[in-house]
Amino acid sequence: MSMLSILSRICGKRQGNRQNQVRIAVVSTPRCGNTWFRLMLNHAYQFNRHDHGELHLYNPFETPWSTLPDRCVMMTHWHRVEPLVSLLKEHRFVVVTLTRHPLDVLLSILQYSPCEGSLRWLEGMDGDERPIFHTTPQSEAFLRYATSSRAQALLAVSAQWWTAPGCHRIRYEELVQNPVQTLSRLARKLGAPPSVPFEEAVEANKLEQLQTTERQRGQIPAKHFWQGKPGLWRSLLTADAAHQIAQAHSAVFSTLGYSCDPDVALDESTATRNWLRLGAAGSQKFASSHRVPA
Repeated sequence: MSMLSILSRICGKRQGNRQNQVRIAVVSTPRCGNTWFRLMLNHAYQFNRHDHGELHLYNPFETPWSTLPDRCVMMTHWHRVEPLVSLLKEHRFVVVTLTRHPLDVLLSILQYSPCEGSLRWLEGMDGDERPIFHTTPQSEAFLRYATSSRAQALLAVSAQWWTAPGCHRIRYEELVQNPVQTLSRLARKLGAPPSVPFEEAVEANKLEQLQTTERQRGQIPAKHFWQGKPGLWRSLLTADAAHQIAQAHSAVFSTLGYSCDPDVALDESTATRNWLRLGAAGSQKFASSHRVPA
């Protein structure tokens, strides 16, 4: 066999592999629905049937680049910096970035933080979430955190990727409203239909089912999959607090296209009762040591 024939076969094989490749990098700010989205993608494309097919990494540079399968999904929370940008391009990943109203994100971080799953986000850049363990949205500690450089660093993840060329953008609010349509739009960009219908993937990963699974594992209340309701911040943050936080992150609000339109009639006592009623992680500890006016 001639060298030209051998090269043609090799090139043809590589081209075939590339045609079959479905590599998705979900790179977003934490608490934007990333895990839920990854689970639906994995169910639809069966990524976890392959070694390293489903990755969720605090640090994207821990990715096993040399042994990645042709079909995989990788989720991480990391700024748009080199060499990550070049590595994702070299390994032919389609970058997907989710965004969510920044105030909903910060409140979701607040309820999630006591389980300490956040401490390696951005490898501790500009601090961590310890100062807000077992606090409420009305506390001085939360307001300091929500307007801090740590909060700014986390919110910047989605904002930086959102405007990047070629990035596939998904709003959490749209994903909640119509997950099948949102997933189908991504499939068209990938040029690859799912192995399992998206309807089945969505049904298998309903919020209620994911919450039940967490509770069965002893996580009460459910920490990772909490409320999942867009706009919840309007019942948990007073107008003054919401505007202070939004002003601190005005560039992010502008880049992502969100506004701050709080409920001006909401007072602190009502907001705190709403928070405790939702049973956020750590709220029981707060309630046992604080008396909230009726």
